[in-house]
Amino acid sequence: MRLPEEKIEEVRRLADIVDIVSEYVSLQPAGKNYKARSPFTNEKTPSFFVSPEKQIYKCFSSGKGGNVFTFVMEMEKVGFIDAVKIVARKVGVDLSAYESSSPAPEKERIEYELMRFAAKFFHTALTSAEGKICLDYFKSRGLTQETISRFGLGYAYNDWDRLLSAAQQANFSIELLEQLGLIAYSEKAQKHYDVFRHRAMFPVFSPFGKVVGFAGRLLSDDKDAPKYINSPESKLYEKSKLLYAMNFAKDEIRKKGEAILVEGYMDAIAMHQAGLCNTVASSGTALTADQVRLIARYAQNILFLYDGDRAGIAAMMRGIDIMLEQGIVPSIVTLPDGHDPDSFLREFGAQEISRLIQTQRLSCFDFKLKTLEQSGALSEPQKLRNSITDLVALVLKLPDELLQEIYLKKLAEALDISPSLLYREQARQMTEHQQQPSRNPARTMLPVSVPAAPSATPAPSATPSVTELTFLKAFLESLSYGSTVVEFVDAHLNLLELQHPLVKAAVDFILQRYKHVTAQDLHTFDLSSELVYLESSELRDFISGLLIEPPISERWPQESSHQHARRCLQAFLDATLKLILERYDALLSDNLKRLQTRLNENEQAALLLERKTLLARRQEVKQEFANVAKFWLY
Repeated sequence: MRLPEEKIEEVRRLADIVDIVSEYVSLQPAGKNYKARSPFTNEKTPSFFVSPEKQIYKCFSSGKGGNVFTFVMEMEKVGFIDAVKIVARKVGVDLSAYESSSPAPEKERIEYELMRFAAKFFHTALTSAEGKICLDYFKSRGLTQETISRFGLGYAYNDWDRLLSAAQQANFSIELLEQLGLIAYSEKAQKHYDVFRHRAMFPVFSPFGKVVGFAGRLLSDDKDAPKYINSPESKLYEKSKLLYAMNFAKDEIRKKGEAILVEGYMDAIAMHQAGLCNTVASSGTALTADQVRLIARYAQNILFLYDGDRAGIAAMMRGIDIMLEQGIVPSIVTLPDGHDPDSFLREFGAQEISRLIQTQRLSCFDFKLKTLEQSGALSEPQKLRNSITDLVALVLKLPDELLQEIYLKKLAEALDISPSLLYREQARQMTEHQQQPSRNPARTMLPVSVPAAPSATPAPSATPSVTELTFLKAFLESLSYGSTVVEFVDAHLNLLELQHPLVKAAVDFILQRYKHVTAQDLHTFDLSSELVYLESSELRDFISGLLIEPPISERWPQESSHQHARRCLQAFLDATLKLILERYDALLSDNLKRLQTRLNENEQAALLLERKTLLARRQEVKQEFANVAKFWLY
């Protein structure tokens, strides 16, 4: 798809970044801005800020920043055009007229086409005579035809290469089929074969709704074959970062503010059929931090609904720690032993599982305490000692101190021990934790390394000078008041001689985009909308950080917009003059240092002449600039 710039700008203009970001993280007001814990890192203190005024975001823990499109690109792991399409759908802009203009990157487009082809092939097979065994299996599990169709369930033929033949007839290559794990090569038979054979097929979707992989459940009694097989890891399919049914559940999760987490594919499907459409599944794999972060995009509350057997309880115990490390405090409902959500629904129905969720819900802390008690871990002194250590460690993972205080008191009451003992244990563990080297040191807002400067000039420092930063901030703020400042910088760029690569690149980018927008008469120049055209994420993050900071005008008195614009222009000109004169001041300082060394008469005379020339030139430049500034101000 190729979109005109004016259409992209229309989507951006209609999208409120606060509304869009709020669908992924829980924002809280912070003065003129909003803040939240970073969706990109594991942090407990909010360092992620969104500016409704400038329509940008900045994450100070990861350094990332940008506008609404770059945020969606980061969160959904999609390209720019797909991000525009997602935002367009949210704000009601129809882009269908542009669908046939130009495809997404060719290789990725064909990969998704092949996965969609395979999903349709398996789903269609259900209606064949051979597929009746699979259709009967789904129906025996209580699934309706509507549910089967909605989830795209299918059947893999009990044949050597049925999918391979169909895919080749549709012009898909053997290499691509093998790369995406749909076929494999048999050394014994010296030919390729279908990986999924005589299996009930579950297509796995990305949160965006694209088929990225498959899970196949064995339909025969072959004890040597695995019950489930999955697509191999690929660029499309990263199992540890996906949750089954998230594409169907995410809107309901946002609406209810909670996700129900189950283990298996059938569990999730059965829950959706029962009307509990905020359910996702970890797909039989151990819960990962990436999966928790995926849920946290849509809600901060998670309810575990796993099997009530030992394996299910152990999985929930592990999952609790992972969630707490991501700042999520989960709740737990334990099903009766011998039941998973699917079997419970078939035996007792949707009303009963809803009642169970309402009445049997435990906090993660109460669940862990109850589990330890039932296992006998609180009955003997040494076991009790170890359990207390584990429970205090759990409390320390809670996201705020008030919750920690509440649960420490609750633990003291439950175990009938002195609260002071628990506080001492808490202090001991905190001390140990602080002494350990940080595994995720805080990243600075600005890059710690920059491209090497030409050998003729000194290497720039890791961060720009205060003078260059002040100039750039004044430049950025002045963009809100028309084209005067941009035209001034463009006309006098030779005077500036910017030293830091990021500052120079930022100015060059602004001038380039300004000329493009005005030449094409596309729209009013708006820097936040232009950030998507930056190829360098480092530069985008740098500019976003400056934009999110309080403006230089924050402490100015209330005045008319015309007076404010003039004051802003004056501040820019002052910063520019200081930047220009700073170069002469540095040369004069170096000249003075050399004069203070041992010199012969000729050397001293040469340096004095150099100094006189520099002082004169400094005064000339200052006067020239004053004349130029007077022209631009009046």
